[in-house]
Amino acid sequence: MHRLTHSILVVATSISQQTFAADFSGTWRYEKGLEYFGQMNVPVTTFPVIQIVNNRAAFSSSCFVALGKARYVYSGPFQSLLKEGVDESKLEKYLNKNFSFSITGNKDYVEADADANCNGTMREFLLKGDKLLVPFAGSAFYSYVRTDGGASRPVHPAIAIGDFKLSQLPFSPDNYINLCHEIIPRVKGVHQRTEKCAPVYYPYVANQKDANLLTKLVGSHDYKKGGASHADDYSPPFASKLQPTFVILPPLKDVLVVRVDDLQGGNEERDVMSGVYLVIKDGKVSDQINEGCTIDDNYACIGDNGKKLYQLSGSGKFKKL
Repeated sequence: MHRLTHSILVVATSISQQTFAADFSGTWRYEKGLEYFGQMNVPVTTFPVIQIVNNRAAFSSSCFVALGKARYVYSGPFQSLLKEGVDESKLEKYLNKNFSFSITGNKDYVEADADANCNGTMREFLLKGDKLLVPFAGSAFYSYVRTDGGASRPVHPAIAIGDFKLSQLPFSPDNYINLCHEIIPRVKGVHQRTEKCAPVYYPYVANQKDANLLTKLVGSHDYKKGGASHADDYSPPFASKLQPTFVILPPLKDVLVVRVDDLQGGNEERDVMSGVYLVIKDGKVSDQINEGCTIDDNYACIGDNGKKLYQLSGSGKFKKL
């Protein structure tokens, strides 16, 4: 193959994969489950929220699965139904009626990595607009709807975030680490702001030259005083010539929560500071919690066991529960 032609094909494939990834990327919330023949009660899924970034899915804070593109033919994801005499037109009618979902015109769908097992029956995913259909057990279906995780929520005038974009709720540090950290670009060893993890995450990097108030707060805050682990040689970052990476969560009225991580890596001279949540109100840091918990849609800090550890209030404080 001519080198130029080969290069064009590589670029085209890359663009196609990026577009494909963007279509499925986002936060998906469980809607319902039904079985085609009505012969079984479909159990509620054990994965109420799925977050997808760059062709990787987080089904839980401990289940991360690579996704691959597959060419759609009806006999692929719906082979069992076809054997039962349910052709594409019959299933199209059923899905339209029960899920407001159409498979007509589908060109591609997603398959989970064949070697993955933590995702159980969640193996194939079809997309139509803002709805995700998951066929399983031969004749059953789960549906998920796309949510912006509060990212389109109006930002209170008292909060100055400039041109920064909001990341989505629920926010799980484990999901963020596994889906996004490795694809944040670096220039000369320094992380850069990126939209490669969009729309779930928008990582930013606090730079001392940035005049934005938020980056100044993130870069000049005393994390050690707030109780962060391994912050001795990190805090405050700007004084140590370090640049924290942070994401901004949707605000609770005039209260902002920012997740801050030390991604520059430790060395023989210092340990990596554990990630923290900063709360910002009235232009200053009003609270800091040093937990690796998930912040849910109600601004509760949820531990790995599902227990609520803290609850954010309008006063700009996390109340311990």
